[in-house]
Amino acid sequence: MSTQTGVLTPVQIRDKTIKDLRIKLENVKIKAEIKEAALQEEIDALNLALSGKDITIAMLQREIASLTMDDKNHRKEKEEIKQSLEKSREENHRLMSIINKNSSNSSKPPRTDGFRKIVNLREKSQRPSGGQLGHQGHCLKLPENLDELVQKGIAEVEVVDHTNGSNEFVSRWTLDIRVKAIVTEHRFLNKEAVPKEMKNKVIYGDNIKAITVLLSNEGIIADERLAGFISELSGGTINPSDATIESFLSQFSEKLPEELKAIEEDLLKGKVMNVDDTPLSCTQTLEYGKPDEQPALKTAKNTSFSVTLRNHSNEQSTIYTVNPKKDMDGIKRDGILPRYTGILSHDHESKFYNYGTAHATCCDHLMRDLKGLHELEKVPWAARMRIFMKEMNDYKKADLKKGKNSCDTKKLDVFSKKYDTLLTEGREEHGKLKENELGFKPFRAMLNRLNNYKDCYLLFMRDYDVPFTNALSKSSSLINPQDLLQSA
Repeated sequence: MSTQTGVLTPVQIRDKTIKDLRIKLENVKIKAEIKEAALQEEIDALNLALSGKDITIAMLQREIASLTMDDKNHRKEKEEIKQSLEKSREENHRLMSIINKNSSNSSKPPRTDGFRKIVNLREKSQRPSGGQLGHQGHCLKLPENLDELVQKGIAEVEVVDHTNGSNEFVSRWTLDIRVKAIVTEHRFLNKEAVPKEMKNKVIYGDNIKAITVLLSNEGIIADERLAGFISELSGGTINPSDATIESFLSQFSEKLPEELKAIEEDLLKGKVMNVDDTPLSCTQTLEYGKPDEQPALKTAKNTSFSVTLRNHSNEQSTIYTVNPKKDMDGIKRDGILPRYTGILSHDHESKFYNYGTAHATCCDHLMRDLKGLHELEKVPWAARMRIFMKEMNDYKKADLKKGKNSCDTKKLDVFSKKYDTLLTEGREEHGKLKENELGFKPFRAMLNRLNNYKDCYLLFMRDYDVPFTNALSKSSSLINPQDLLQSA
């Protein structure tokens, strides 16, 4: 315990850190409450507008009932009132569609849902909830290679004897993790040259660097928060600064060129590549000028920038790139899609159709759009189309479970014809709608989309290597932070 004036003890540092975290937590809660209140005010305003429409509709209905059908002037007024009533109803539906639109029934990202109740996107089945009859249960088990893990120093086995030394016993096990700071003293001869990487008297070890890189990149944890986490985790023994964490990331990135090249080659040689754009808020962004100029780093003040995170992935590898905008220039800077000659799986974004040799449009996004068309725009046909898409996917899953790697040609022809039949039925139903009627425009857009991109939406059935959805996003198994930092 230090008694020097102005120097905090580890316990005081920990208490101060905890106090600071509590203040931050309280600030986050207050911001969340303010945002929630603002959202509630917006909902109340919309509800007020809806209630006003209901009053108008009720009044118009009473006026319609009081008109005399035999009077020519009254008939004209009645027709005008009917038109006004119809417009009011359409406005009601439009407002309700805006209120109820979310990530489960449209292409809106989940982050825009705000404080709405999270919707379960799983389809309901006829089976009862819980474990199914005949299902083999599973419980926690010891790793099968436990001896190997112990031998490699990855795991330790301890024995707690509750028998007072008896030779007759049964064993029960607990799996846990012990977190503690490790301080290693390295001794060198007086005349021996100290390794360059240990020129400072105290340095950080590879394990803390690897954990930092993993949490920063996989966990997307900000530097300041990550520094506090490591300090708290080590009981105040290890207190890296934001700059130190950035240096860990820089050391890791210096080891990446060959690894990134291997991942790029795996993606470029793959039969299918999934690609997706996700908007993010960031306090820094790059501003690009002329092609031969270095981009300028801009830091936000009292606000944030919107940037685009692009994911390129297959079953083995993933590469993320960040660009200021969601445009073609960013794709060219990434330098991945322009070199790809396989099947590109994406969310029906027009710019992606310029790359690859074939396209598998994400059917998960289609399913959500069809759900919104049915529930929000009141188009019954959309529900039938949605059931058909699920029927094809279930058929494929059953085939794969049986070990089949392609769809029966006759069955595939049946699916293709049913697809066309549903589009014909859709056009007939759309023809019955008035131009300004609810659902007219989105229904027409959906029919055109499914007609023009039929091959893209059925590619997952023609080729079983093509996924139903482009949601695949696994971490690359080609990068191991621990291995790369061993020589950092």
